[in-house]
Amino acid sequence: MNRYLTGPVMLTMLLLAAGCSGILTSDQPAKQYYLLQPLEASTAAPASAGILPDLVVEITAIPGLDTDQILALGVDARLRQYSNARWPDHLPEVLSSTLQRSLESAGGFTSVRRAARAADEGWLLQLEAREFFGILDATGKTLTVRVALAGTIDCDGRRQPLNLRDANPVASERLAAVVAAHQAGLDGVTRQLLQRIEQNCGTGEVR
Repeated sequence: MNRYLTGPVMLTMLLLAAGCSGILTSDQPAKQYYLLQPLEASTAAPASAGILPDLVVEITAIPGLDTDQILALGVDARLRQYSNARWPDHLPEVLSSTLQRSLESAGGFTSVRRAARAADEGWLLQLEAREFFGILDATGKTLTVRVALAGTIDCDGRRQPLNLRDANPVASERLAAVVAAHQAGLDGVTRQLLQRIEQNCGTGEVR
């Protein structure tokens, strides 16, 4: 090492190196993007002939989750970023697109689109992402991934509350396993959402 790198300079370099580290550090390029897939749902024809509703979807997120970073929650309540790991867009946009395609696949709607307001006679699904992160233990290892969406669906002139939750263990301490647990959690809450729509909303049958 260069003998002119004196104590203060070396200390600064070490601090900078430490600041670049994070959970699941990697020597991959600075940003790796991961794509969530819609749920391919089986469908059934409506029980009686009628006009299927239009559905509008609006997804928001609590402060801290409105980001493209893939996050984990530590035992000290601190949100941390998985190194190099990103969603293709901020979380509300990613979830809106994925749920829109899942609901289209499920059938039972004339159309499914993303907006903040439904047209006359249309249904409005409004959800807030409240959990969408890994859970770390005291050593920084990811134990599980939690997904929670809450909100309402306005259908047939009624407003129904929704509280959708799922959790999945992480199979191994690899980023691919963390993302797979996020995907499993999103699939789980999507199935719950389809069940709630079938149970609480009158037009059609969605499975």
